[in-house]
Amino acid sequence: MRVLILSEIVERVQRFGESSYQAPHDVYLDVGDLNETNHFIFSVFDYDVSIVHIREPAHHTHGYYQNLPKLLQDSVIALQQGRSVICLPESRDFTSAISHREEGMSAYEWLEDFGVELQDNYGIDIKASGVGRAQVIQEYLKYAPAYYQIVTKPESTPKSRLAVVDDTEIVVGLEHQVGNGTLVILPPLILDDNHYLLTMSKLIEVALRYYDRSQRRIPLGDSPEWLTDYIVPRVNELNAQITELTDEKDKHDRIAYVLYGTEDELERSVALLLKELGLDIERQSPGANIDLKAMSPRLNIGFAVEVTGTKDLIRKDSRKVVQAWQYLNDRVGTTEEKDRLVIVANTQYHLDPKERRCESYTPETAKLLGNNGILMMTTLQLYELWKIVYEGRRSADDVVRELHDSYGLFGSLS
Repeated sequence: MRVLILSEIVERVQRFGESSYQAPHDVYLDVGDLNETNHFIFSVFDYDVSIVHIREPAHHTHGYYQNLPKLLQDSVIALQQGRSVICLPESRDFTSAISHREEGMSAYEWLEDFGVELQDNYGIDIKASGVGRAQVIQEYLKYAPAYYQIVTKPESTPKSRLAVVDDTEIVVGLEHQVGNGTLVILPPLILDDNHYLLTMSKLIEVALRYYDRSQRRIPLGDSPEWLTDYIVPRVNELNAQITELTDEKDKHDRIAYVLYGTEDELERSVALLLKELGLDIERQSPGANIDLKAMSPRLNIGFAVEVTGTKDLIRKDSRKVVQAWQYLNDRVGTTEEKDRLVIVANTQYHLDPKERRCESYTPETAKLLGNNGILMMTTLQLYELWKIVYEGRRSADDVVRELHDSYGLFGSLS
């Protein structure tokens, strides 16, 4: 699925933020800013699903003046071709302009050509309604607490309504068939630092729902629970196989995230990979000096694991190095002294591993930590070790024992 998100916030975080969202392997994601004046090169008809997140900018609307007419023209083509366009209005209506005398389209005027009209209105208490009761929409709305526009046209029906205000008929979420495609209006998601990765995943799930529809698939969340009492047994068998395969692929996708991820999701992926090697994992509370405790019940050996993702190398003054040093001091005289302290780093995570520098730790860092019995390795090395076990070339216990016996920079794999 090819997805385009036009959003100033998303474009900024994806290009410059430390915690950018990594789309699933079967999703190709592009981002852009509709208020960009010089480098706006996107056409929504090139994507299966396009998401247009509109907020009134603080300084100027020159890009909107330039790009709203293009958005309208491209959306006409996209919807005729059976694509989906999702609009997330997060502002009152405003008029684009390049000067006081030269005004262009208003922010939501382009929707009127498709029979959709919005009206300024801010509020909360959003509730799923009609087809919005599908699980994926309900999950999305948990992170969309406020609306900025209400839908005045077209008149909604249960088949088109996604969200209303409390128990009223005031519509703030709608799906509208235009040509062969679908135009969707939804309240905007929370996209702050605390929620960004989670809400982006919810947004992509919504995009996948409409992509599935365009591919003439029925989204599973739309089928009623009683349907299983009527369909032939083979369908239930297929559903069980699909669930099993989906769960297996999801596990492999999450493990592969160690190759390009960062922040909490990277920590979770490393934990899952270590669990696949037969270790019992205990995640530590936020603020602790290590991220994970791992124990092999068969070998009776343990690990303390620090996980980090960075676009840079690991340096002596890196926060994770300071935390590791503090952990070493704190555990003196305890039973944890026998555990191997491991720093697992996904350095230069924004690059293809083939393009990354050979060293991931500076020489000063490697000397300091190695002399104190700390094992340093990359997530790529850890993934390759797991892959060797997965392919049956070594036993998990053999790999775990090697890790526990090693310190300093982890050597090249044999």
